[in-house]
This record gives sequence, C-alpha cells and structure tokens, in this order.
Amino acid sequence: MGRRESSYKVRRRDDRVRVGSLIEPVAPVWAIRMNMRTARVLGVDDVWFSDHTKSAFPAAAWNVRFSPMARFVSSLDAYLDPTVALARWARPRGPVMGVAVTDVVRRSPADLARAWMSLHHLSRGKVVLGIGSGEYENTVPYGLTLEPRAGRLADALTALRAAWAAPDELLTHTGPFHDWHAARFGLPPLDGTTPPVWVAAQGPRACRIAGQHGDGWMFILNDTTTSWHTAATHFARGAQDAGRDPETLHRSVLLAPLLAPDQRVLDELCRAPFIQAMALVMPGASWTAAGATHPLGADNPGYSQVDPAVFEGERFAEYSKHVTPELVRALMPSGTAADVERWLDPYLDAGLNHILFYAFASAVKPTLAAAGLREQRRLISKLKKRRPGPLAVG
Repeated sequence: MGRRESSYKVRRRDDRVRVGSLIEPVAPVWAIRMNMRTARVLGVDDVWFSDHTKSAFPAAAWNVRFSPMARFVSSLDAYLDPTVALARWARPRGPVMGVAVTDVVRRSPADLARAWMSLHHLSRGKVVLGIGSGEYENTVPYGLTLEPRAGRLADALTALRAAWAAPDELLTHTGPFHDWHAARFGLPPLDGTTPPVWVAAQGPRACRIAGQHGDGWMFILNDTTTSWHTAATHFARGAQDAGRDPETLHRSVLLAPLLAPDQRVLDELCRAPFIQAMALVMPGASWTAAGATHPLGADNPGYSQVDPAVFEGERFAEYSKHVTPELVRALMPSGTAADVERWLDPYLDAGLNHILFYAFASAVKPTLAAAGLREQRRLISKLKKRRPGPLAVG
C-alpha cells in the first residue's frame, strides 16, 4: 500500500523558516483563547496545543505570588483534551494547528487514525498530528508503561499509515504491539491527502523512525548544536533508507528562549520561579554541559522520564537555590531578538526549517511578559525572513 500525500508540505519554492507557538490548553477556556490571540499578534505560522494528562512542571512554581494569572488558572493540571480543542478551533480559513505532542501509549493507532482523519476533514486540511513515544508524567502515574519506547512508536506509525492508505478495505496488521484482523477504516482521505504527521524524537533510533514515517521531525534542544546535528543525521538517514528526500520534510525544534530588551529585565526573568522550574525539569546532562550539577544528579533523565512531583513542596525551594541567573542563561537561549537569532544561526544554516516557541508569558509577571513578547515578535519577524541551509548529514 502506497503512502498518500499529506498537506502542509515543505515546498522548495517557498522554503523560508516557519514559526509556531506551543500553547498549554489549560482551563479556563478564555485563557486559551487569549494565548491564541497573542500567537496571532506575534505573527506565527501555526499554533499547537500540548497533550498532557498532568503538567510537566511542579505546582509549587505556580501561585499568585509568582504570577497574577494563577488567580484565574487555578491548576496547571486542568488540561483540555487537545483533540477536542482542535475540533473547536481548527478552521479552514484559520492558521494551521497541531498537537505537540500526543503519544502512542495513551492513544492507539486505531483511535488516532479515525480522530485525526476526522479533524483533517473538519478543518479542510489545517491540522498536524504531532506524536511521540510518551512521557512519564502522562503515563506511569496512571498505570501505563513507557517501555519499549522506540519499538512501540514504530509499530503505531506503521499501523496508522496502513489505516490511511487503505480506506474502506479489510486490513490486517501484525506488529509487536498492535494486531489487526479484518479491521476497516472507512473515512477516506481528503482530496487525496492525509493529515501530516510530525514525529517527536530525541534518541538515534527514534530519529531514524521519524525520518522513515514522519512528514516532520520535532526535537527539543537541551544542550549543544552537536547533539542536534547528530540527531539530524539519524533523521536524514532514516528518511533516505525509506526512499524519501529529507529536504522535503519539516525539521522543527521546540524552544523556550528568555527574551528581554536589556540585562536588568533578563536577570529578573531568570529569577522567576516558573523559569527556575523549567531549568529544574531539564536533563542532568544539560546542566553538566552548562558547568553545573543537577540537584537530582548528572544522570537525571529530565522532564520526559521524571515525575514533577519530585520537585514539590519544600524541595522546590531547596532545589531552586541551585538555579542562578547565570545557569539559566547557560541552559536557555536568552537576550534580545538579535541575540537569540544569532544563537539559532548554526541550526538554521544546518537545515532547521521550523521553530516552535513555548508560550510561557502568562507564567511570569505582566511587566516581564510584555517585554518578552515585544522581543519575541521582533524575533519571529526576523526568522520568517530567513531561509534554511541544506540539511547537513554527517
């Protein structure tokens, strides 16, 4: 069965860098709408919702002393289901919208095939399925298991593609995790297209899987340019092994830059508790690369494999003492729009063609948020004028 064409493709005649905004779809609904309006004002190309069962950040970093929005957003864990939210907001004449990312542990490929083809039809091709192997806080506390991660991801993607490639036919899929016999998926592609699938991947095998199966690849920048180059090589080789041209695929990174017009504002932002929490959930290897030791140890795997409950209560205050402004600046790209653009230059030159900014403005004081958003708008304007270099394959 052949792969059907997806929408939202990389087109060589229009290969400028694209920019997105990642929003946490946390109740109340008006707060989500506010963040979506902010994204439009910033000038992004696409808007994404995360898919969490509970927050990746400790609740200790969220209260009215740190952010006025905590008066209205009472819990960081009050997530709307992003599939339902996209059914409400993804529109034919609106921006491209996606989820960054759901996973193959909580969502079966049979469910994903039906739900996302439904969204594809309802939005007239304006949705992107971002998918990965899963995170600890969304699975293990609920009795689910993450392992084996890459194998489960590959099997689910193979089954998903098979479902979309054979509409209204009896389908058999035999895999290590999903076994279908005389299955049927009757909803046809939309004008010959299927929803784009962007695969979140960090490790070598997962990056190769992303190249084999994805219309895009999503990577979280945790440490150095070298790690992205290595991952990009695995992604490109996975695509080539599957007979695909990696230059026609999206290469995206998730980024949370600390944008400020001057050093005084930047230092204040670095001391904000939510920013300290962002630093604490990063892997120990990132701290080591920044010249520091993570309070949970150098081998701490970070956000995707650690329950944020380990940072709650008095432990958050104790661990936060390790998070200095100097460390935060070493862990995260920071400064003015021009500073962060320069920081991104090596990635753009090596083929990065999509940047997804994490929207955290509501988690800090309004004065810091306003200053940061002004710089972010400048940065987005600069990036949308850039053209990525060829994908460098080592």
